[in-house]
Amino acid sequence: MNQYLAFDIGGTQIKYGIVDESGNIISHGLMDTEAHLGGPSIIDKVIAKGKRLIEDHSVIGIAISTAGQVDFHTGTIVGAGDTIPNYTGVEIKLRIEEALGLPVEVRNDVDCAALGEQWLGGHDVNNFIALTVGTGIGGAIVIDGKMYSGHTFSAGEWGYMLVEGEVFEKVASVSGLIHLARKYKEDRDWTGKEIFALYDEGDVDMKLAADTFFKHLAIGITNLIYIFNPEKVIVGGGITARGERFLQEIQQEVQKYIQPSIYKNTEIVLAKLSNHAGMVGAVYHFIKSRQA
Repeated sequence: MNQYLAFDIGGTQIKYGIVDESGNIISHGLMDTEAHLGGPSIIDKVIAKGKRLIEDHSVIGIAISTAGQVDFHTGTIVGAGDTIPNYTGVEIKLRIEEALGLPVEVRNDVDCAALGEQWLGGHDVNNFIALTVGTGIGGAIVIDGKMYSGHTFSAGEWGYMLVEGEVFEKVASVSGLIHLARKYKEDRDWTGKEIFALYDEGDVDMKLAADTFFKHLAIGITNLIYIFNPEKVIVGGGITARGERFLQEIQQEVQKYIQPSIYKNTEIVLAKLSNHAGMVGAVYHFIKSRQA
């Protein structure tokens, strides 16, 4: 069975592993991105790790999922936020192919996560949108079974849209939740898990913070449902560690803002592949690119 070397490049960590053609994770690991060193340095780090892994595993290609706007035809970063400086313009595909002598395919991380869900998530739909709710908010769009990336590869960047005059990911991400919590309790460095623990215990301040967070997230999701009329909304990212409780909370909140006739025909679900979705989706993208 064919095997692939996969990387998922995020602003904080780089996941890597060996994935077979059925999407099974053979081995995996983590390393710090050290994003402050800049985009070219990150690719040097990927190349160095790749050389070591190739010595121990027989792989036929390298599949990469990465933050940023990616021209997946050329494997080049065409746009990137402040998280990874000097990333725009980095020719990932060219550099890694030259260094490691294997074919390389590159795609945006949220697109890859959605492709992984499409491949192995068991969702059985041809029209869906995916949101990742973590430090920020990312998005991906699948229409008639095909990923839609937009004419400059930035479709799904709805973390930047406005909800009630506020940038969506600044009020409806985990970072946004932490910022809301600090308005009420400034005496500690919060995590999302700590905030929800107090919220579940009935803490009045954390209820105010969490209620505001859920409101903004629900309004954003409602707007996206109105725009795309998807069969499913698949929600992933760090927030989903809360599990079914989170899913019920967001479903209930969305119902406050959406037309009942539209809500009943739209299923909101949690992502199935968790932390490895980016690597798995990158391999799926590699396989499909080679079949085209």
